[in-house]
Amino acid sequence: MVIWQAYAAAERRRGVSPREAGRAAQVYLRSRTHQLREDLALGAGPTVEDLAAAARIRREHLGVFGRVLRAHRTELLALAESNALTPDRALAWMERVGELARADPRLDEDRRAFLATSAQEGTAVVTP
Repeated sequence: MVIWQAYAAAERRRGVSPREAGRAAQVYLRSRTHQLREDLALGAGPTVEDLAAAARIRREHLGVFGRVLRAHRTELLALAESNALTPDRALAWMERVGELARADPRLDEDRRAFLATSAQEGTAVVTP
């Protein structure tokens, strides 16, 4: 899953092209269309948990993350509309989720921790 842009860059360095990441995001979103609609309406559920786990959002911030997604559900559902969902659009969807999460200080703190961990593992360059 590509949520944080720096994570996408790290994936490219490891041989996963943006196109491949987009295809994976497209498959994920298409296979979970119904569940995604339900989870975004509630701000909780398996897809919210999957996305949070992929971005390494701390469990104590899961509710915040769900509320952020719920607040933007109309936009996110429009981007994930299966009739128009391309790999590029699916990748844009993931990046938008990252942008929305970064706007909350707690979730941005999780992003920074994720990037710091990735940098320590040698998979990403962190620039605050």
